[in-house]
Amino acid sequence: MTDHAGGALAPFRLIGDETYDAVVLSGEGMAERAEVFAEHGDEGAWKGDGYDWTSVARALVAERLPHLEDELSYDPEAGMFLVRGSREALEEVGAELAHIHRDEELLRDVLSRAVPDA
Repeated sequence: MTDHAGGALAPFRLIGDETYDAVVLSGEGMAERAEVFAEHGDEGAWKGDGYDWTSVARALVAERLPHLEDELSYDPEAGMFLVRGSREALEEVGAELAHIHRDEELLRDVLSRAVPDA
């Protein structure tokens, strides 16, 4: 299995082998933006966990990358965001998510339209 940390996708990581590819975010990467989620919506509604990042990813894909909607599947947990798909699709969505992670105003903008992941 390969794990590509850092680079254009940081703090997200592209992981995979010949049969499996995913983009993940966990730990410190989520904690870095938890305050942005906390200020959004009703108190305690958004925590910045894996489910919340899934909501952001779904909104992002619907708005900017609709051609990827059928190629991606999400498998979040409280402590980890995970999206699976083809390597090409993951590189594209991972780069967009990394850009949003680095830009708090852009994250706030996408969050304003995101629907909490159930």
